[in-house]
Parts: sequence; structure tokens; C-alpha cells
Amino acid sequence: MSTEATLDGGQISEALQRVLRSQTFARSERLRSFLKFIVEMEQLGLSHQLKGYTIGIDVFSRGHGFDPGTDPLVRVQAGKLRKLLNQFYACEGRDDPLRIRIPLGSYVPVYERVARDHRPLHRSDTGLIDTQMIEPMEEGDKAPCLPRLFIRRPAVGDQLASIFANAMRLWNSRLWAVSIAGPEEKPAFQSGAPHPLHFELRAEGRDGVLKLALRHMRSESEVPLSASLYETTGDSLEIGAIANAFAGANLTIPGTIYRFCHKNALSTGRMQCLDATYRYTLERTDESYVSARRFQQQWAGLSQSSEIITEMSTLVALCR
Repeated sequence: MSTEATLDGGQISEALQRVLRSQTFARSERLRSFLKFIVEMEQLGLSHQLKGYTIGIDVFSRGHGFDPGTDPLVRVQAGKLRKLLNQFYACEGRDDPLRIRIPLGSYVPVYERVARDHRPLHRSDTGLIDTQMIEPMEEGDKAPCLPRLFIRRPAVGDQLASIFANAMRLWNSRLWAVSIAGPEEKPAFQSGAPHPLHFELRAEGRDGVLKLALRHMRSESEVPLSASLYETTGDSLEIGAIANAFAGANLTIPGTIYRFCHKNALSTGRMQCLDATYRYTLERTDESYVSARRFQQQWAGLSQSSEIITEMSTLVALCR
């Protein structure tokens, strides 16, 4: 089904082709086939046939004895498809006016238009920052819904920094609040300037000391870290532990990047939703419950629910 009655088949077909031709999906033939199948079936009015059994047979060539209840193939591939769609719309497809989504618990695609909302500039003690964000549900055709961290390529021969950078990239699939850009990904720009939610992490190793620095790319402000110097013997597991500590202190909901965004009016609705829910899980007060419920109803699509979600991984999936 479509989220808007005015959408026509041509618009949806164009949105599908942009995804299928993208670099993000270039190496995922099975997921391209999966997405193409469910969109075309929905457009033919056959969404009622989009079940795990049908998809297993028609897309993944399973035999007629296929049992989706015991074989998780389709559920696993659907999770990968949702994740890859998120990556596409955060990077290559950030300018797309129409987005394809696969809701949790369903294989029937939905389609979302992106609308703009212009907000004024905000002046802070770290400089003049453009806080343009976008309204539901995607908060912008050029605005990622979560902060994005770019890790600067270490200098040639800097083994300490290289190990740290590799250890940090392992965190990408485990982070809720911040996403980590790929090693070849370039920052997005708005009107010639880096996006307001883009940050750069720099690592430098010398004489047994690993030095870290975090920069907000739009304002070119250094973001204060709880710790920026780490002594190390150079052992890879020891550096991995440093990366774990850094991620926990800086890339989580109560971490440095979120505090910077809140302070400088850069937080998107999704970030505020995650923050409010996390606060409720800590405080368990009536006030924090009301705040979390209000944000979840707006940003997680739970307008009909009288309860709230406290499992963060589930909430993040709904917020995207």
C-alpha cells in the first residue's frame, strides 16, 4: 500500500529503479530480486500473496516443502533488505523524493514522500550552525536522521591508528545512536557546506600513545572528548578495548555527540525519540514516560499504541 493516494505506478517504478541501479545494491543480486518482486506484486494488487512461503519459493527458489516457520531464510533476508535500504537513503538516495520501506512484521512495501521544514540558524558558543531539518517521516531528503561519523584515513605506516580505525568500524552494526560511514564514503554537503550531523574522527599513534580528536564538520569545532590520549603497548586487543571505551563514551545516546547535538539544536526528532526513551528506561517516572510516549507516537509510528517500546533495537528499527 502507499502512504499517499496521489502516488502513481510511474513514481513508484522510478523509485524502485533508482534503488536497483544504485551502488549500494550493486553486489546484492538476491536483495535486488527480493525488492523488485515485492514492489511489483504490490503494484499488481497482489500484496495478500506476499508471505514468507511465496517469497521463499518465487524469489529464493525453495521447493514446495519450504516451511518459513522453521527456515528463517526469508525473515533474515528481509532484515538485510531493510538495512540496505536504510543505507541507500542515508547516502546515494538522500535526495530521492519517494522512498520504499518494508515495515517490520510485513513483506508488503510502503512508500513515503519526503517533505521539507526550514528552521532558522542557531548561534552557539561553537559557531553558527545550520539546523535545517525535515518533518516526518524521514526528516529530510538531505538530512540523515542520525549523526554520521567519518573516520579519517590514518597516515601511512601508523599501525596504532589503523588498528583503532578497524576496531571502530566493527561497531557500526552494534550502534543505535550514531552511524559510521564506510571507508570510501564521502561526506554529504548542503549549499557547499558539510551536513550539520556529520562528524570526523581522527586518530594518530606515536611513541606508544594514541591521540584522538573529534570534529563537527559544519562548524569545524572540536568536540570535547572525555579522554583523548591513550597509552598503549600496540597490542591489537588492547587497542580494540580502547575503541570499545571510545564508542561507549561518545557514540551512544548519552554520549558526547548527542550532547553536542542537543546543546546546538541539531537533534532530529528521531534522536529526541531515542533520547527520551533511554531516559525513561533509566528514570521510570511518570514524566519521563509521557515524554517517551509522545516522541514514539510521532517518530516511531505508534500513534495508536497506549504503551511504549523500551527495547532499543526494536525502537531504532521502527524509527528508520
